[in-house]
Amino acid sequence: MESREAQSALNSSGRVSEGRVQSAPGEPEFTCVIERTSRFLGNTDQQVTLTTANEDGTFPYTTHVWKNPGARSYFKGETTGAVAPTGGYVVLPKSCWGKVGNIRGTRVIPPDGNGVSAVEATMTKGQAEPEGLALLLARAARRVAADAGCATPALEKSPELAAPDGVRTTDAGKVCGLPGFSLPDDAVLTGVAEPDQEQISKGAKDVWACDLTLSGSAGATVSFTATSDQNMVDAALQDTHGFRELPNGHGIAAIDQAVLHCAEGDVFLAAHWNREYASALSDEHDRVSKVRGETFDNFVASAAGLYSCPDVTLTER
Repeated sequence: MESREAQSALNSSGRVSEGRVQSAPGEPEFTCVIERTSRFLGNTDQQVTLTTANEDGTFPYTTHVWKNPGARSYFKGETTGAVAPTGGYVVLPKSCWGKVGNIRGTRVIPPDGNGVSAVEATMTKGQAEPEGLALLLARAARRVAADAGCATPALEKSPELAAPDGVRTTDAGKVCGLPGFSLPDDAVLTGVAEPDQEQISKGAKDVWACDLTLSGSAGATVSFTATSDQNMVDAALQDTHGFRELPNGHGIAAIDQAVLHCAEGDVFLAAHWNREYASALSDEHDRVSKVRGETFDNFVASAAGLYSCPDVTLTER
């Protein structure tokens, strides 16, 4: 990485240097630590780790590692990616998924055949400037794809970002700004988890995401996503264990994920609960899966209009 690119991502003055670099000769996988140190009083040091990864399926929306999809700035173009002050990712073209894995030391961990290859950035000290971090990720992804022999023209373009909206108070009868969307009664726990604030990212035409923060003792959050991004739809369809066919051939669904056949193509929808919310629900209800299922049903019914999706009936779980 060039110093000016790292400087742009870290958005501050000071000395930029490469720290630990791990790679294997002749392989595209790598891990690189970039640091920015400052001698000026009041300036904090910054550190970002760039790495290749082979992730499970729809990792940006369904794992505890990648939190708060509603707070991200998403790439507007053909490249699948997103950034936030704490880190970001670029999903490599599908032709790379069987070619780029993880790296530990100088040992390459090859892709398992069902994963999604990506280049990821994690801020281990301080925060990054999203625009600069996006450029850093895009350049790294371009180089990895070229080394793996799976580069595409889309990766040559500089990323344009769609920033998230600001945090706002939640309307309990119109959660995440979706008319008619409310949490079922069993998902609202008085004094423990009650709808409070939300943040939405909707500027990218192929991604809509919302983070709902609930007030109360649990520290509960739940995120909702709908995306027509082909990489994410393909990732969801790689492993459909636990999914079931929906009536009338409208798609497939699991407890809190679905792929629907919509007017302009398939759309992946998901709800993801933080551990604190799931634990609080477990303390109150014998069948947490039923509460999660009902919440997801409500979301899907209200979000269908985002991408002209069919009305679907999700069977009782």
